Amino acid sequence: MTLTTPPRPYDILKHFPGLAPYAKSAVRLHPRKGAPGIDQSSIGGPLLWPADEPWPVCGLSHEPGMEEPFDGILRHRVAEGSHRWCEPELQTTREAPPSHDRNAPVPLIPVAQLYYRDVPGLPWADRYDLLQILWCPLDHTGTRTDTPYCPAFQIRWRRTEEVHEKLAVQPRPVMCVDEYVPNPCVVCPEVVTEYPNISTLPEALRRAIGDWEDQTGNSTAYSQDIATAPGWKVMGHGGYWGIIDPYPMMCECGEEQLPLFTAASGEFDGGTRSWRPSEEAESGRDLSDPVGVTIGRGYALQLYYCPTSEHHANRTEMS
Repeated sequence: MTLTTPPRPYDILKHFPGLAPYAKSAVRLHPRKGAPGIDQSSIGGPLLWPADEPWPVCGLSHEPGMEEPFDGILRHRVAEGSHRWCEPELQTTREAPPSHDRNAPVPLIPVAQLYYRDVPGLPWADRYDLLQILWCPLDHTGTRTDTPYCPAFQIRWRRTEEVHEKLAVQPRPVMCVDEYVPNPCVVCPEVVTEYPNISTLPEALRRAIGDWEDQTGNSTAYSQDIATAPGWKVMGHGGYWGIIDPYPMMCECGEEQLPLFTAASGEFDGGTRSWRPSEEAESGRDLSDPVGVTIGRGYALQLYYCPTSEHHANRTEMS
């Protein structure tokens, strides 16, 4: 499937050629519900995982609240036709089983599997050909690198040729937050151009864009129609920074970290409809949120990486 972002409503470089040096390529993933396999790029799909490598778990502190049995969530989604799972016997109650240890490490769940052949521009292409992103589907109290009251990421960089025997059954948690469980989706990657949040631009350029927006009668022309693409994506300028003002995401090594992956609460909303793919221009709102994940009150969770080394700790921010 090919999905294409329509041309932007405004030729921004015609009005502001000084924006050109700030342009960055981002890859919109365009997730759509499906049944991806381990050999495909996906959101919420199964991972190509070595049988001899331990499945990752979360050992951070969790914030009790809205967690439910993972099996029960899957059962409900299977009934709705929005989720597929390899095992037919699923727990039906909303309570944790008596044997559940709330202090035990929590198995992570797949969030994204991205083959470099599908997603151009991923870091360290000379060493890896697969990026896997998982998270713990519970709320966290927050650390120096993890955003509080959000799931916590872990990532794996791989060379697929080094995966020989594949893990047949992937572990899953006992309890999780429903809103952090993605529906399995295939992806339709598309490269687009993004520009920075307006508040990070030089003052003269920022003022000029503000005056231009006044002239167009659209006070969000730059932020919602030009700057950053909505939805699930990699690289680029990241999210909207609509909750707090942007600030440099600094690694402990002193290097500024860059956006790697954005998990979003939907593909578009009332203010970002101009980003809806041309092929789906006449579709209803059923395609506005195929993944079914909600971050906070409808925000996005950005994952950052250090361009100096893949071994440095990643950082996250809600925007």
